[in-house]
Amino acid sequence: MSSITKPVGGPVPNLVRAEVMAVQKLLNKNRTPPLPKIAEDGLEGPETTAAIGEFQKRVVKMARPDSRVDPDGATWRALNGGKAAAPAPAEPPSGDAVSFPFATVTGYSWMTSFRAFASNRSGGKRAHAGCDLYYPKGTIIHAVKAGRVVRGPYAFYASTYALEVDHGTFLVRYGEVQSHAFVKEGDTVAAGQKIAKVGHLVGISVPSDMLHFELYSKAAGGALTVGAGESKKRADGIPFLRRSDLLDPTALLNRAKANLPAAG
Repeated sequence: MSSITKPVGGPVPNLVRAEVMAVQKLLNKNRTPPLPKIAEDGLEGPETTAAIGEFQKRVVKMARPDSRVDPDGATWRALNGGKAAAPAPAEPPSGDAVSFPFATVTGYSWMTSFRAFASNRSGGKRAHAGCDLYYPKGTIIHAVKAGRVVRGPYAFYASTYALEVDHGTFLVRYGEVQSHAFVKEGDTVAAGQKIAKVGHLVGISVPSDMLHFELYSKAAGGALTVGAGESKKRADGIPFLRRSDLLDPTALLNRAKANLPAAG
């Protein structure tokens, strides 16, 4: 089975879970008796597989149901009122050598809960556009790769600031940093170089201060924060409120944690 991406089993990364859940919600919305309601848990189990197969047989009229839901296929279009799915964010080039943005790896996973890419925000009205890495205020942030600062530091969120760094094959927004960074627009940086410190979020209740890490392919241009109409969207149509070339940074961070920069 494929919910919109490739086959998986058991708990899956947050973006994929969101896509599976979108399919489950649509299956429940479009079901007719005696088809049972299925759990909307984001997991690709036998219940969801069977429901897709039944939908294909009854509604799509497939001679050989395959329990696949491809982003531009007949099953998705039938589930979604004839609309094609927005493409899932691609991963950054797997051959890119990258450093982790901190000298130690946080004990809080950036793949789960509120910290993960594509998590719900604003009561489900928008999707989280990056990964949150929990570290205390003042912790030094390092460049993940050589590059050039193209913007910042500039006011970002809850009295914190952001830097945008072009790293060649991708661009990173390092968000929720302190206003006095070690670098500024136009500066070149080396991989592992210290560029900023974790800022302090004011006026909101969170478990920890953090680095908000956003990743872009550079396939688009202009401002990174955009309106809903121009935004990259999750598979269920929820906007990230970010530029169309937004990527999921999870894979990059998972690779980078094996290459820690020098402390200090």
